Amino acid sequence: MTDSIAAIGHMGHTVQGTHAVGVGATSLTSETAGAAPILSGDSLLARVQAGLEQARVLGADAERATALVRSGASCDVEGVLLATRKADAAFQMLQAVRNAMLEAYAQVRDMRG
Repeated sequence: MTDSIAAIGHMGHTVQGTHAVGVGATSLTSETAGAAPILSGDSLLARVQAGLEQARVLGADAERATALVRSGASCDVEGVLLATRKADAAFQMLQAVRNAMLEAYAQVRDMRG
């Protein structure tokens, strides 16, 4: 029997790699602000993947904004702080979802065993 949910434990490493680089930010781009809504028919996997992608985009925006401020090309420190907080919030939300899914999976596994 394959354990497809156990792979979720490894997803946090992907997001942490993006988060740990020193997130700084630009203002939200139209790509970030206009993220596709999640429809009620979407699978759980699709929702998690969409969340991962959105967190990755927010992290990249934050890093880009930090680089602009450090290089002197921008003076928008407030924008960097805002983008960094958004990226951090997205990362923390994904961690919470991951942890809840792993806990639910462990409970189901224990009930079967």
